[in-house]
Amino acid sequence: MLRRLILLAAVLSVVGALAMVLGAQARAGGNGAGVVREGGDCLAADDTGSWLFSCNFQIVFGPSGSITQYIAGSVIPEESSPLPSKAITDVTGGPCLVLGGEVLSTVVAGVVTPSGHVQLICKN
Repeated sequence: MLRRLILLAAVLSVVGALAMVLGAQARAGGNGAGVVREGGDCLAADDTGSWLFSCNFQIVFGPSGSITQYIAGSVIPEESSPLPSKAITDVTGGPCLVLGGEVLSTVVAGVVTPSGHVQLICKN
């Protein structure tokens, strides 16, 4: 059964950082990529449970408008469902970066491990 992981990054400073990155790209003539690095708490869920995890992420805004997001972190056990008995590796399709109700990127690859490690890659 295909499992879909939903990610919600709860870091409000991304909006301000995004504005700064896009402004810097415009001033540079749009010739370079903009990068935002942040951390916070994220929520991942599939049909077997949900896991709050402490996450670090990097968002790369390409000059062509592409968005790639890398997210990694550790599950906070006391605030989450039990960890899976085996790694969940078919993680794709859920929203990843959502700003103002608009989905800017979705999960294209990811894993949640029995030890509580979460790693996701998201793209637009």
